[in-house]
Amino acid sequence: MMWLLRRSLVRRVALSVLIAFSLAWGALVIYMFMSFSMNMNTDSSVARAGREINTALAGIENDEVAAGVMDAMGRIINELRRLEGDLPGNVVFQLKNHEGRLLYVSPEVEGLVLSGEHDKMVDVTLGGQRYWLYEGSSERWRVWLGEPHSGIPWLIGLFGSSLFLPFLIAFPFVLAPVWIAAAQGIKPLRQLGERIKLRSAEDLSPLGFDPKYAELEPLLKALEGLLAQLRGKVERERSFVNDAAHELRTPLAVIGAQAHVLSRSTDPQERQEAAQHLAHAIARGSHLIQQLLELATMDGAERPGTQFVDVAELTRRHLAQAARDADQRRLELMLESSDSLVFELPVPLFESVLRNLLDNAVKYVEAGGQVVVTLRREAQGLVLSVVDSGPGIPVEEHELVFERFRRGSATLAQGTGLGLSIARQACQRMGGTIGLAQAPGGRGCAFTVFIPGGQPAAVAAATATSSRPACAR
Repeated sequence: MMWLLRRSLVRRVALSVLIAFSLAWGALVIYMFMSFSMNMNTDSSVARAGREINTALAGIENDEVAAGVMDAMGRIINELRRLEGDLPGNVVFQLKNHEGRLLYVSPEVEGLVLSGEHDKMVDVTLGGQRYWLYEGSSERWRVWLGEPHSGIPWLIGLFGSSLFLPFLIAFPFVLAPVWIAAAQGIKPLRQLGERIKLRSAEDLSPLGFDPKYAELEPLLKALEGLLAQLRGKVERERSFVNDAAHELRTPLAVIGAQAHVLSRSTDPQERQEAAQHLAHAIARGSHLIQQLLELATMDGAERPGTQFVDVAELTRRHLAQAARDADQRRLELMLESSDSLVFELPVPLFESVLRNLLDNAVKYVEAGGQVVVTLRREAQGLVLSVVDSGPGIPVEEHELVFERFRRGSATLAQGTGLGLSIARQACQRMGGTIGLAQAPGGRGCAFTVFIPGGQPAAVAAATATSSRPACAR
């Protein structure tokens, strides 16, 4: 019994056909009632019968013959009425000559005054019964004809019952082809569902399914697109794990080798060198693990909440933190920005972009070089640029360096190849972009980050200060 309660598109179609038939039946009943109401004076059965009686009596001159004809017609009409079904009462008749002499009257209205409008049908009550009464006249006779009825609800019911049987007969002939068409239309969906059900969880290959119907093509395209995205994601994750394992293997091997030297060697110089190599390998492995965790946390995460922050002050703090490594390599760090630049953004993501760009620049720029960080507002958002005087990256590798574990071929410095990938991921989560170009002069790299966003008028006024370079050293 539970299957009867489950939602089904085929049953829904059948129910829709039933509702459509019901609405059509109701509309026809209303149409018939309105048509009857509009034409009751000229085209109703009562008016037509009254005119026919007038025509039949036109050639009769004798009163008794006319009364006999009226009586005979009344019997015939009421007999036919009884054969039609459950109709209330009998049709009543009254005949007078032009002198006003009563020649014939039906027993139901005997003694009652029948009064209507000439050649029209009116609704009157006679002896407690409602009638549609027609009054007509000719040169010799005046005729009244009244058909009993039970009011508007009865009339609507009469029209409805007269239409019910034809609609009942037609319903299965309409429902059957619609039901078959709906069932056949759902069949490809069931086949597609069975094909997906039989697949293993690891099978993300294309479905290779012919939808047959144009309406199913968007669904199939969406499924194929989803499978393609999943295949790409699985492949990227597999590649990420392999690359991460490969990158971690080197510092772990160094740690193992230097630990072995420390445990076996008795030479102080050799032990000191082993300890230095061990510390360097641990630092490299720790940095790689930190970047892997940062990248894994960033993948697929929702965009964090934004807040208004003084980006210029935030950037100065990061430059101060990078100054120690820059001093060791005799690098000059500079910030070109207004004294205060308030902007609404996700602070952790912006810090991730800035930190990785600074680390990348400090790591690859030769001793004595410089790194210039620029902040400025534009009409549509915030622009951050980091320009260095390093060896640069070949133009054909500009897009490749943003891939994971990818390092420029022209550099000899050691790195994980994750910094720029993390920066791009953070930019994407902020809805922004990051690009790489040659630095002015043709040497070095110029990274440009654009972060979209608006700014209230009050904040804009607070940031409308003059721009001047600020040295971070």
